[in-house]
Amino acid sequence: MVQLRPSCSFLATLASGSFVVRVRLLWKYGFDWEHLLRVLLVVFFSFVTVPLRMLERLLFSRRIRAEKFAKPPVFIIGHWRSGTTFCHMLLCSDPQWGFVPCYQVVGSQFSEVFEIPVLNKLTQLLMPATRMFDNVALSPGSPQEDELCITGRLAYSPLHYFCFPKAVDDLLRYASFKDATPSEVERFRAAYHTVLQKASIASDHRPLMIKNPANTARVPLLLKMYPGAKFIHICREPYDLFRSIYHMHDVMTTFCSLHTVTHELLSNGAIKFFKAVGTQYLADRAQIPKGQLSEVQFEDLRKDPLTEVKRIYAELGIDGYEAALPHFKQFLSEQTEYKQNLFQPCEPETIRAINANWRFAFDEWGYTMRNEDGTPVTPTKQNVNSKR
Repeated sequence: MVQLRPSCSFLATLASGSFVVRVRLLWKYGFDWEHLLRVLLVVFFSFVTVPLRMLERLLFSRRIRAEKFAKPPVFIIGHWRSGTTFCHMLLCSDPQWGFVPCYQVVGSQFSEVFEIPVLNKLTQLLMPATRMFDNVALSPGSPQEDELCITGRLAYSPLHYFCFPKAVDDLLRYASFKDATPSEVERFRAAYHTVLQKASIASDHRPLMIKNPANTARVPLLLKMYPGAKFIHICREPYDLFRSIYHMHDVMTTFCSLHTVTHELLSNGAIKFFKAVGTQYLADRAQIPKGQLSEVQFEDLRKDPLTEVKRIYAELGIDGYEAALPHFKQFLSEQTEYKQNLFQPCEPETIRAINANWRFAFDEWGYTMRNEDGTPVTPTKQNVNSKR
């Protein structure tokens, strides 16, 4: 099967959403003329897929609206590049869980149409073999982040940053929706519920294990929508986190941005993203009822994944760990050849910015803050493992 290059494929995925939303975003945030070809590509893809969206609405809307959840979802949260994908893929190897599949992301508003055999091949055409920024393998049925479905439906998502990085401050409002209008909140609630209903259908109505880093700042909103929802929060060493965030932003904007991008813009964007999402999570965490939150550090999950998953299941009252253990081991055995990205150490000015803006992360999760020359500063709090 011939596949689009990853760069074209991701841009096509973004563009395959609502034509009206794409026009609205372009009108609100503008574009730099050097990216006119990309603008035309976005408009083209969003326009030519209008019949597919109409077909889904005509044939499947009643079934989608009628879908009920077997149980409230489990949400994996934590900032992008904190290890949420590894955690999600590991947990979803347990066959009791449903999830948002990649093909639902490729056509966020017409994924049900892919059930029609002649159109099913379109999924494989649009699907890259790996993610651009970390080489994680992709397939039409593999677990995926559901925020990408929101970008196809609404103008209200922080991930539109990849196309409009100069609008970072405005787009970050849609991480938490704290400053959004009531109509924006209601439109998000309706769209997000539809996304999960479609995921439930695609998963044969199994309970959902959902990964969405943007949801890290939406805990109160999600608890109102799904009162029994459970949360798994993952954190990562801040300096490693910054380098990985910057790399992701650099790669994604290289292929998708409609604004001219600079190092300063990307660096400030990475700092703002984690500060906004991380501080909002800490402000809201106490609202999560007892027994509905488990926290894990990425470093612990990579070092001893089975022990951490067993603890997560126990803390959240999830049954089935022993039955799922062979599936967890199979997944982990398939990851032995995978290599994480390696990055250069942070520059002194980056360390200075991280220390000034992300101190809350060092204080809360016990990571060691460093001086500009890389030498450690005395830790400000015991490691998170000591609090368990």
